[in-house]
Amino acid sequence: MANHRHYILIETIKRLLRRGSYARLKKIISKVHAADLSTIFPSLSVSNQRKLFSLIEDREQQGIVLSELDEDIVLAIIENLSLDEIAAVIEKMPSDDAAAFIKMLPEEQGDSVLSRLRKIGEDVEDLLKYPDDTAGGIMIPDFIALPEEMTAGEVISTLQSKEYKDIEMPFYIYVVDERERLVGVCSLRQLVLVPSSTPLKQFMAPDVISVTTDMDQEEVAKIVARYNFLAVPVVDHESRMVGLVTVDDVIDIFREEATEDILKMAGVGQEFVETKSVYRSTRIRIPWLFASCVGGIVAFFIIGHFEDSLKKVSYLAAFIPVIMGMGGNVGIQSSTIVVRGLATGRILIHDLWRVVSKELAIGLILGTFYGLLVGLLAQYQYSVSGLTIAVCIGILTSMTVAALVGSLLPMLFARVNIDPAVATGPFVTTAIDILSVYFYFQLASLLLGL
Repeated sequence: MANHRHYILIETIKRLLRRGSYARLKKIISKVHAADLSTIFPSLSVSNQRKLFSLIEDREQQGIVLSELDEDIVLAIIENLSLDEIAAVIEKMPSDDAAAFIKMLPEEQGDSVLSRLRKIGEDVEDLLKYPDDTAGGIMIPDFIALPEEMTAGEVISTLQSKEYKDIEMPFYIYVVDERERLVGVCSLRQLVLVPSSTPLKQFMAPDVISVTTDMDQEEVAKIVARYNFLAVPVVDHESRMVGLVTVDDVIDIFREEATEDILKMAGVGQEFVETKSVYRSTRIRIPWLFASCVGGIVAFFIIGHFEDSLKKVSYLAAFIPVIMGMGGNVGIQSSTIVVRGLATGRILIHDLWRVVSKELAIGLILGTFYGLLVGLLAQYQYSVSGLTIAVCIGILTSMTVAALVGSLLPMLFARVNIDPAVATGPFVTTAIDILSVYFYFQLASLLLGL
């Protein structure tokens, strides 16, 4: 039902844009949530994207739309906007979204826009100091941190002041000591249940789980998910609180990281290319497919090395696809399980040998089963005992080695701080294809006396 409504909305807006019915479009835009509106832009041409954006009169709504769009679309939309117009939109964004937006812009343009920000300029400038994909880079600098000596009644009065009326995450009150170091946290619920004269330090939770500014955003997301937080405090290396990472940012992180991993595992890079041009999509895929091409060439030379064997026993070639295919499938299964386990925290780097030995045992069992199955078929079809044994052991070897490679490579990549997702897709299948072909022909040559 939701998809149907979304389809109707897209088609309605497209039709009204074609007709130039801008008055009706403005009425629709005013009633549609900005997050829903942002999903329409990828379906439009660049000129219609700009037209639709110009019809959004509320700067805050414009900011939400831009924060939800891909970089290419954002840059195309704002190309004809003046620096003052861009700055006016950014002023209505949360500080973390504003910082992410400015990072998209060319350096000179970003500096010019930053100099025009009045309300949030200082906060954005502070966030820009932190690297991308770290807690510091995605945090919001607005939070509630009060002295531990303050009483519950004083805290409630403080929260009712104008200073905290625009706080994005008011559900937690963080407690700091005289040196501004984070020492505790309490919830709004706790605050209203205790007598008003009770100091914060008497009912706060002293064991605060926090993250540092340089922690990787994926690790931050795992912490928020593990403890079911609405937000996690960010501290500097002196334990002074500098910001918050909120649950809405964590959802975006999981979505981005999962998409990136899936794309890498499919061998199409790490950018979502659905909205990219044909040229850009092709350019992104070329290097990832190069590994497959190199692997195919190596396999070609291996098979060519056994050309005399194939001339003598041509039916050896009949089993190459099944041996390579079964190995490749097992390798992808193992690598996918390990990569997702690492990404979600279900598998730890220290579990290397436990994970690899388990996948190796599974590969051995599967290889034995399918080796016997295909070996019986080879015996039935050709009645050559040497071929039957070669096929049987070839599949067993292929699937066992595939499980080993598919589980070991991601774990080793993770241990040396390389994204384990790159160890899947073309890289795993290419390695397995080469090894499978080599072992099969070696076995066949040995057993058939070739």
